[in-house]
Amino acid sequence: MDRELEASYRYRRLGRRAAWGGGGIALAVVVLLLLPGWLRPSVARAEIRTGKVDRGPVEGIVEASGTVIPAFESVISSPVEARVEKVLKRPGEVVKAGEAILRLDTSASRLDLEKLQDQLAKKANEQQQLRINLEKSLIDLKGQIERQKLDAEGAAYRAEQNRKLRTDGLVSEQTARASEADAKKAKIELEQLQASVASAHRSTDAQLQGVELDLATLRKERDDARRLLELATTRSDRSGVLTWVVAQEGTTVRRGDVIAKIADLDSFRVEATVSDVHSSRLHPGQTVRVMLDGQSLNGRLAQIDPTIENGAIKFKVDLDDARNPKLRNNLRVDVLAVTDARASAVRVPKGPFAQGGAAEPVFVVQGDHAVRRTVRFGISGYDSYEVLDGLIPGEEVVLSDMKDYVHLQRLNLK
Repeated sequence: MDRELEASYRYRRLGRRAAWGGGGIALAVVVLLLLPGWLRPSVARAEIRTGKVDRGPVEGIVEASGTVIPAFESVISSPVEARVEKVLKRPGEVVKAGEAILRLDTSASRLDLEKLQDQLAKKANEQQQLRINLEKSLIDLKGQIERQKLDAEGAAYRAEQNRKLRTDGLVSEQTARASEADAKKAKIELEQLQASVASAHRSTDAQLQGVELDLATLRKERDDARRLLELATTRSDRSGVLTWVVAQEGTTVRRGDVIAKIADLDSFRVEATVSDVHSSRLHPGQTVRVMLDGQSLNGRLAQIDPTIENGAIKFKVDLDDARNPKLRNNLRVDVLAVTDARASAVRVPKGPFAQGGAAEPVFVVQGDHAVRRTVRFGISGYDSYEVLDGLIPGEEVVLSDMKDYVHLQRLNLK
């Protein structure tokens, strides 16, 4: 038959059950308390990069890619129409001032020079002939003048004698008048001969002046032809690097055609390329910074190419230190065109955490946590953003890309 359990046994069983129930409840409480921490995502501090918010200058920029090019490039044109006989230097070679670059066939130019020299000789001979003819004419005129002087003196003497004889009635009045007429005629002829000398001088002088003008013109043409002939062996006008030259021997070039280009490697400038969406933010005279091996070289935007190619525009930058020893031809550099500037602004280092938009979520470090906060940004500089609202100097911000956690308000840091 059944017996009633002892009271001590029943109390022990109830104690064990109460202990198990209390332990389960305590375990459930612990789990409930720790579960949010276990479920909340966390990030290791070693895996993220942070930066401090501070105050300082910020410059708004347009970033472009640039290439270092020579500041000056001289162009050599063909002095004559000729055939390229031999190319003496090739692109990329260093040339010195006065060094020959190529040789042109100058046979046609030499022929032209010889023709001009022949024309000069003929004109000089013509000039000499005019002088000889003038001297001969003057000699003839002087002889005629001397003879006419004698005739005039004789006629005057006879007229005087006839006047005296007419007074004495020894000759007729008709004879006296005839002798006086002969004297006047002889005098007039003498004056005409004397005037002919002056006229001969003026006529010959005018002809000589015309010949002299022709000679001067021919001399200039000859000198120019000679100079062009000397230039036909094309020489460099400065020391530098040959960047381009007529490549094909036997090519015929016309007078004025570009046949070589020489770059001066003592000073440089920068040619930059940027998307045409930034064209409205660029203007000549704008401050530009060129980043070269961690060094910033200051300059000015010199000119903007109006042509748009493949959605990009080009502009040239004149450097303040155009002879910096780090500059090399064709060196790739980063170009920063300054569009705006703040002398003192709240700023945060640039990083993939933000794209410089008007308002973006940012994680701010607070002890062992990173708290999401909406921040308004201003101008975007080369290495920092301007902060308009949402951050204060001294705060620490996560600079790494946090797009995978942007839906969270709070994030643990391990």
